[in-house]
Order: sequence, then C-alpha cells, then structure tokens
Amino acid sequence: MSRETETRDGKKPGRFARGLRAFESAIDRAIGVVSPRREVQRRYDRTMALKARQYAAAKVSRTGGDWLPVNQDVNSIIRSSSEIIRGRSRQLVRDFPYFNRAINNLVNYSVGIGIVFQSRVQDEDGKYDKKAIRAIEDAVKWAFEEMHAAGKLHYCELERLAKRQDVESGELLFVKKAIKETGRYIPYALQEYEADWLTTAYAKPADGNELDQGIEFDPNTGRVKAYHFAVPSGYGASITAGTKTQRVPAEYVIHNFQTLRPGQLRGISPFTTAILIAHDLGDYMDAEIDGAKLAAKYLAIVETPDALGFQNARGQLDPNTGKKIEELENAIIEYLRPGEKISFAQHNRPGDKFSPFVKFCLRMVAVATDTTYELLTSDYDTISYSNLRGIRNDFAVMMKPHSMRHIRHVTKPVVEDVITQAVLAGKLDLPGFWKNPRHYFRGTYTPPGMESIDPLREGAAWIEQIKAGIRSPQEVVAGRGRDYEEVLDELAEAKRMAEERGLVWMDTMAALQQNPAALGASVSAGADASEGGGEKKKYAVPKSKKPKDGEDGEGEEDDEDRRLPEDMRAALDPWSEL
Repeated sequence: MSRETETRDGKKPGRFARGLRAFESAIDRAIGVVSPRREVQRRYDRTMALKARQYAAAKVSRTGGDWLPVNQDVNSIIRSSSEIIRGRSRQLVRDFPYFNRAINNLVNYSVGIGIVFQSRVQDEDGKYDKKAIRAIEDAVKWAFEEMHAAGKLHYCELERLAKRQDVESGELLFVKKAIKETGRYIPYALQEYEADWLTTAYAKPADGNELDQGIEFDPNTGRVKAYHFAVPSGYGASITAGTKTQRVPAEYVIHNFQTLRPGQLRGISPFTTAILIAHDLGDYMDAEIDGAKLAAKYLAIVETPDALGFQNARGQLDPNTGKKIEELENAIIEYLRPGEKISFAQHNRPGDKFSPFVKFCLRMVAVATDTTYELLTSDYDTISYSNLRGIRNDFAVMMKPHSMRHIRHVTKPVVEDVITQAVLAGKLDLPGFWKNPRHYFRGTYTPPGMESIDPLREGAAWIEQIKAGIRSPQEVVAGRGRDYEEVLDELAEAKRMAEERGLVWMDTMAALQQNPAALGASVSAGADASEGGGEKKKYAVPKSKKPKDGEDGEGEEDDEDRRLPEDMRAALDPWSEL
C-alpha cells in the first residue's frame, strides 16, 4: 500500500489525484530507463506547469520565498496565540494612551451608558398594550439595579465591562447565578468572568463530547455544551486556587466574541493587528522624548585648551552640594582668552519628521482598531464641517455591527431572562406567557447615538424628511440614543410647567428662534425657501428683511447685520464660506 503524502495546506489528495500522480511517475521512470535526461526534463516541465496553474499570490518568488505562513484551523491558531495577545493588549491599554483611547471609543459609541430597552407588546387589536409595557419596563429596570452578583455594579456598568473585555481580551463571559436573598426582586444575577479562567486542565468532558480551550462541545454540530472554569485566585465557592475546574452548562453562560472563521470556539482581540505597530510606536515616542530631554539639558559647549582654568575663573560653588555651577545672565559681554570658544547647543529633538511619522503610525492604529484618526487623537485642526460629517457617518456605520452583536448576544437574552424570572417569581402577571413567551419579549433596543455637530442645519433637514414621509420622528430620536416616548413625556412636562407659570408654549418656542445664534446660522434654512413657500417658512428661521432703495447690501441681509463690521458679520454666519 503506497504511503499517502500531504499537500502544502495539510490536506490529503484524493484517490484520483494519487492514482494520476503514480501513473505519471511510472511513465517517467520507464522513459528514464532509456533516456535519463528525458526523465529529468519531463519532471522539470511538469513542475513548471504546476507553477503556471497557480495564482500569482501563491507563487514562490525570490523576494517572497520565505513567506510561507502556517495555514491551520482557527482554533489551533487561537489556542497557541490568545494568551500572549491578551497579555500584550492589556499592557498596551495600561501604558499606551492611544490604545486605551481606542478601547474607550468602541465602548462609548457601541454601548455608551447602556442599551435602552423599550417594550413593544401589542394587544389583540395590534395596538400597544400600555399596561403590559409599563409593567415589563418597570420589572426590567428594577432587575437591572440588582443584576450584579457581587452587588457593586448596575447592569449598564456590566454592559460596559463586557464590551471592554470583548475588545481587550477578544471575548466576554457572564455566568448566571441564582441568588435567593430576602428583598431581592428576582433571584437572577450575573457574575463576570475573565477569559483566562477557561481551562482544559483537570477537566473531563461528558461522553461523546470534546474539550478544547475550556469549552465542551458536540463534535458533530459544534454546539457548545458546557464551560470549564478554573479561577487562578480561587474566586468562587467551588473552585480551589486553580487546581480544580467547575463545569457550568452552556445555558447558564453568556459567552460572545466576534466570529471570524467557521468552527471558531474562542475569541481573539479585534485589536490584534494593531498590537505590533502600537508597541513599536510607543517605543519610538519614548526614545524621542528621552532624546529631547537629554538634548535640553545642554545649554552651551565651551572649547578651551585649559578647561580647569576656565571653570575656576567663572564657576561658583553651590552652598548645598559644593559643586561648581555656571549660569548666564541677561546682557552679559564675555571676553574669552585666545583659543577659547563658546557655542550654544542646537536642540533639534524632536525633528521635523517626528510629527508626520507619528501621525502616519496613529492612522494605522486607528484603522486597525475600527476607529478614526480624529477620534483616536482628538486632532481636529484641519477638519472642515463637511469632513467631520463624513468622518462621523463612516464611524457610525462601523459601530453598528458592534452594537447589534452586543444587543443580540448579551442585552436581549438578559432582558428575556429577566421577564421569564419575573413571571416565575410572581412579579409579573402576563396572561398566556407560557404559551407564547415571544409575544411579551417583543421590544426595541436602542444603542447610543451621536449628537449633531450642527443642530440647526441637521434639525431643519430632519424636519423636511419627516414632512416628506421618508423618516420618522422615532428614527431621528433613536439616532441620538433617546427613547421617543421619553422625549414626548419631557415635552408634555415642559408645556405643563410653562402653563403653570403663565407662559404660552409656542410663544416660548418662537422666542427661541429669534436669538442671534439662530439668526446667524439660518442661511441654509432661509435661502432655500422659494417664493410662495409659506409652509417651509413655518420651520425655518424668518428670512432677513430686504434693504430699502438706495441702500447697499444684498436682499437677504438684515438691516442690523449691515451696520456691523465685516468680521462680526462673518462670526454671525460661520458657515457662509462652506
């Protein structure tokens, strides 16, 4: 029986390929009996033909001959690399400010201060069941207050911690706990675990399952069956100093990471591609700063054939240390002896190339960490309004997958568990819950939004889109991370407070439109209003008065603005040059 060879990617060739290869080799050997030169030439031609059939990226050339990366399955790569990557990522978060800033950006813009849940239960008529909605939202808010098993953190803080672990370590872990204490709303809590606590040591999987990196799974389907934890510090009742493991069924564990390849069991930090460049940049910046500090210590250099005589003639003794000190005062004329020369040190550290090079490296870090250079560095020196709009829109698109993955795998399962536990504990009375629990799970989850960089312009655009029927008020409010019902409640409360004080609500709103800031930034809102467009004027800032006959100025310029100096008029309209 012939020995099976393996291809470069580690896979064994098929039966037909093996037979064809054996047939070709037999013919070559037969020809070699008569003409060894022809045998060698045939084998060489076959090798060259094989290379010609490859992709250009797969060819082995002189310059790329040493580029033969290991092509293993994803779990083998993560198994051998994850521990080192976690350690390096955490060290950069501690010591490299830009790395910490990148993680804060992803946490703040994907989770923010917490995902907002809003129940959307409907009655038989398809209308919102306000009674059930209010009861469910109150139950969720109450449970969130006591969600932490240790009793220290609010659930929204646990969400931020989970997202930070997801970015820094590559995966997040929560274990569901049943805490039966007097005074608790429901016996449901979450205990946060670190990815390092998953282990295969001293662990034994159930019959038919396999164990890899602390995760027990079904090899036929890949479904996770259980998790094996060993906490190094002994944290946990049934874990003793990392020498024993605790098997937790998968239904009691919340484990999430960014899946990059099929069959992936563990996560890897999304900042992996930024670790090397961030470390090198940190070393370069430290070296440049040390060089600048060292260069700044030298004020002047004296060239003299008699160094001791020069110092004795000018130096003074420090009364505390007794060492010679030399200093320069203002307006001194120094007469030197023949052969002596004083030259002042030229400080060229950091050089002119320092800032552009650091900026280039930080752009690479920003790309690798799913953020933007401006958010990573807070450098907005050369950014215009249009550029800033484009940057924020691109960043919002990048944040959507992060937010939605967190909602689907963390927030939504927790909310559904809370509703179920509240029904079991008798805290919620939801008719027909056990027949169709999904009916009561219906709801919306709003991630954090972004405040407008130009509320007047964008607000006018949103109003026009709402009027045209292409955008809803709920969508506009959700884009800011708010709940539309809460906004309406706040407006109703503001109207009530105004009426109690003898104010008319709409008159107050009209007065706000007449303030100088609104008048100065109303160019785009008023200039687009055509003649007879009275409906548009209802939402735009009032147009400026036309000048009288014989007066200078454009027709859209206000009389008072015309009497102001040019620089003050430009200040009232900061967007006129865009």
